Order: sequence, then structure tokens, then C-alpha cells
Amino acid sequence: MVTITTTEAAATATFSNLCAENGLLKRTGWKDGDIQEGFTDQNTLLRFLQANDMDPSLALDQLRQATDFHTKNQALGLYDLIDVEDYEDTRRLYPTWTGRRDKHGRPLLMIDIAALSKEPMAHWRATRTAAAPAPSGQQQQDGVQVTSRHTTNMAQRALIFFDGLTRFILPLCSAVRDAQTSSSCQSREENGNGGVLKCVAIIDAATVSLKQGWDVREYAREISWILATCFPEVLDRIYLCNTPSIFSTIWKVLKGFVEPKTAEKIVVLTSCETYSALNADIEHSSIPASCGGGFAYQTGILPDLDEEIRAALQWSVPQKKQFPPGPIKWVKSDDARQWRAIATGTIDGVARADEVAVLSLNHRNGAQL
Repeated sequence: MVTITTTEAAATATFSNLCAENGLLKRTGWKDGDIQEGFTDQNTLLRFLQANDMDPSLALDQLRQATDFHTKNQALGLYDLIDVEDYEDTRRLYPTWTGRRDKHGRPLLMIDIAALSKEPMAHWRATRTAAAPAPSGQQQQDGVQVTSRHTTNMAQRALIFFDGLTRFILPLCSAVRDAQTSSSCQSREENGNGGVLKCVAIIDAATVSLKQGWDVREYAREISWILATCFPEVLDRIYLCNTPSIFSTIWKVLKGFVEPKTAEKIVVLTSCETYSALNADIEHSSIPASCGGGFAYQTGILPDLDEEIRAALQWSVPQKKQFPPGPIKWVKSDDARQWRAIATGTIDGVARADEVAVLSLNHRNGAQL
């Protein structure tokens, strides 16, 4: 668990004031009641500082760049309007949350390189330049163009998908961690202060070949740029698992297309090294079966939530206790001690705003989520 030091907290407060002076703490596109996590909250600002060696001037430049990129791509408004099928297409192409966490409470992301074959990569390339016109009969909604399936472009899809990490998943994992801390009578100082700031990614590279490495070079470059620029320090570590003997040659090709700060987080593991390295930080039941564990991961699966997360939520449909496809966001409840998980996006052109579950905030520190 990440512990925020007194020095980091002070630096973040100073940086927040600097951002306010430069007009970077206000975003257009929020709906009434939206919990504004993942953009200008203290944890996000700290990640921008950490990515720039705590230099506020450099962090400010990067935050401005990330803000401009989000604004250009209308990502904040489209979080409510993206076609759910487009969103699920994106889930199959990028590291996605498995619904599990490591021993420190950090969410575990997973992708199998086998899923990045010729056909999915052709589809990904097609979305890079796709136009996003408003559908006939419905020009705009809330000032944002409503897009239909196969018209949302790659940048928009990626931003919306990874916004889900900082807007929904990390606050959820922070709340569950805090509830566990409270129930076990631990203090925040004993269990880490500042919530869950980062994720851990697991990449199964068992099938990677030199040809595939070359084919995914543009994908690797663009995803690493978006993550490093718009979501700095969201990834704590990237485990590249089950790598074949030829991987050192493949890595020489790929490394040049990966952002340096992203490359620094990669831990390369052979099949013999994979399980023991993962098990040091991850329970057996949450390690993918392809890596020697007990978790049945498949490309494109919805989060298979661990029992602590299931129990922490009051589900609208108690029999399911599962998140639906598409994006989900936190919205304020009439009760200030609760947040509502709302499924967004559109299905057949109709926007959703379906309550999935309610999260009761820990009374000791919920206000800091």
C-alpha cells in the first residue's frame, strides 16, 4: 500500500493551488452529482507530481497537456454516451480489471498478448482514424456529439476506458481497503495513508513472436503514450509473464516504441519465474491460471469481483452482485455517506443511467476518497 508522506501531502497542496491559478481544476462536462475523481483530486495531482520527480512546473505542463487531450476528444462527456459495444470492444484490446486485487489492495489488470492477433489489430487501426459524427436525428446531447458503434475513435475509447480506472475502480478499491482497515481496528498510518493510488498489470506473453511484436508496435507506442501522459503513475508495476526464450530479441524491437517511464515498470518473467514472482504480492486465487494460479481469466471478461468487494456494495440486483458491461461512474447519493454506482453509455442509441449498487463510505475517511 502506498503511503503518502507529509512532504508529498504538502507538495500536492501547493501544486493544487498552482493548478487553480492556471485554471486547471475546473472541467466542463460533469453532470450534476458526479463524483469528480480521477482528474483534479489530490491523489491524481500527486501522481502527476510523482511522474515529474515532484517538479510542479513540469507536472503543470503535463496536466495541461492531458487536460487538452481529454477536451479535444470530448472524453468526459462521452463517458456517459459511448456505445456500450464500443466500450466492450475496447475491453478486449487493453489491460482490463479482473475484479481482483493484490495483497496491498491494488486492482489487478490483465491482458493476453494472444488476443492482439491480426484481426483485432486491424480493428484497432480502423478505430484510430474513425470519424465521430452525430447520428441522424440526434445531433448532440449535453453539448457532446453522440456517437454510434464503430465511429468512436481509438483515442476517445482509450481515454474513456482508462478514465474508468481513476473515476471508478481506484476509488472503489480505496473504499474497500478503508472499510477493512476500520473493521480490523488498524489506523490509516498502519495500513498506508492516501487510498489506493495505483494498479498492477499482468501481461501473458506466452504466444508472442517477433512478427507479432512488430505488428503491435504502433499499438504499444500509442497506449503507452496515453497512459504515461494522461494517467501518469497509475501503473505501479507491469508483469510480463511466460516470456519465450526469443523475447530478448522481441523486446529490442518493442522497447523503442514504449514510453521510457512505462518501460521502467516492466518486470520480464519466464514461465519458470512467473508464479513465484506473482505470488509474492498476489493470492493464488487471483493469479490467472495461465500463470499457475486459480483465476479463470478470459479475454474480454467482466470483473469477477473478490468477496470483500461484493460484500462492500449494496446491490440493486442482489442475486447477481456483478457489474454490467460498459462504463460505470460514482454519483452522489441523497445520503452524504453513500455513493451510487451508475452504469452509463448507450445501448441502441439510448443513454443509460442505471443504478447498479450503493457504496457506504467509511465514516472515518470516506470524505477523502
